[in-house]
Amino acid sequence: MKKIASRIVALLAAISIASCGWHLRGAPKNFPPGSTIYISSENPRSNIADELSRLLHNGGVPVAASPIEADYVMVINREIERKLTVAVDSEGRASEYELITSAIYSVRTGSGEVLLNRAQADVYRSLEWDVSEIVSKGEEERLLRAEMRRELISRMIDRLRRIDVNAPLEDKSY
Repeated sequence: MKKIASRIVALLAAISIASCGWHLRGAPKNFPPGSTIYISSENPRSNIADELSRLLHNGGVPVAASPIEADYVMVINREIERKLTVAVDSEGRASEYELITSAIYSVRTGSGEVLLNRAQADVYRSLEWDVSEIVSKGEEERLLRAEMRRELISRMIDRLRRIDVNAPLEDKSY
């Protein structure tokens, strides 16, 4: 009797988890079920394209192996990392930087219809700089850049989620 009761409880728990609508945060659900997306970048060593493909795949979005097989194609046209000096000390050395990570990307259907043309996502962070701590500040910058890339990818997935693939051509945002 206890064995049957524990199986029923396990079955009910599995059903409730499956029916609650839980899914990976950020996985776009606006594309028709079963549709595939292909992610490419004009930069062949793009970390952003690789990570974006991995996250979408893990989120349940089928990622195509080539653009010919895909229902939707996302192209990362340009990735930009900038470092601007925003403050200097009394000796004229930089004491604070603004780090900027950006991506310009486009999304189209497999047949070539443009859904999103050259959208831009940006992430900004401030980095205080101290020349006496150059090694630790360099490591801090590296970690900050990695965090910024993750946030940038999150923003790109959020924008993908907001594309209305069923909207008439005149209502689509470019």
